[in-house]
Amino acid sequence: MGLAVKTKKFLARTPLHRPLLELNSARRYRQVMRTPIRDVRTAYCISPYKTGTSFIANMFDLSVSAHEPLYHLTIKHMHNPDFLQRRKAFLDLRVEASGHFAIMAKEFSALFPDDDLLFTIRDPSDWLGSCLDHAAVMQQRIHYHFGGKLFWRKVTRYASNDFYRLGDEAQCEYVTDMLNFWVRTYRTARTLPKAHIIRLHEVEEKIEWLEHLFNQKAVNLKHAHRNTSPGRKPFSAWDYVNKADFADAIGEFGY
Repeated sequence: MGLAVKTKKFLARTPLHRPLLELNSARRYRQVMRTPIRDVRTAYCISPYKTGTSFIANMFDLSVSAHEPLYHLTIKHMHNPDFLQRRKAFLDLRVEASGHFAIMAKEFSALFPDDDLLFTIRDPSDWLGSCLDHAAVMQQRIHYHFGGKLFWRKVTRYASNDFYRLGDEAQCEYVTDMLNFWVRTYRTARTLPKAHIIRLHEVEEKIEWLEHLFNQKAVNLKHAHRNTSPGRKPFSAWDYVNKADFADAIGEFGY
């Protein structure tokens, strides 16, 4: 690991993390907003975090594919259509995987109607357990958990990294909020004209289909990075809410 990377990781664990992020985002914002809007064809994977988005992005040539580029800047301005159009031209990607766009999938599809959208889907209880584990890992790695504050607070008022310290009622509310978000996301995906839903465990079986969808050759399958949490804590959403209350909704997707 190079000195620059070590320094960046060290600073991310200090109170300097947020001001440095804000400074860098302000600089990049000016660059993006100076970029002329032009026609760039990008295919997107915009399913929620922890559904294999990093694997999707990293399976392709990283000169034309990226996972959550301009992350902090984007979630601050992602409801600004002018910013998104200029951002697209600025990045000039062929493949992008960014889970934060799941929360505005309908608007995103309307803004970029010619672009294919991929939604990978996994069992909602497994997905939620993975979200909790990832939040715990990030709590150790970064001082300012901007993803939680700028994205997840739009889904639930509870912080994921606080889940196991919450009372029973709050845990139930958190799980309910997250499951409702899961259902809304995939129900919305079904209504979008150029959206495609694929089960996460089938991704590696459908590489040729993905290559066709993204119009790119999968060149990094052996080295594609997967965000996994070591020592994952056992979790079942159904310990906190009644599965019967969600049976019809999640049953629409075969779970």
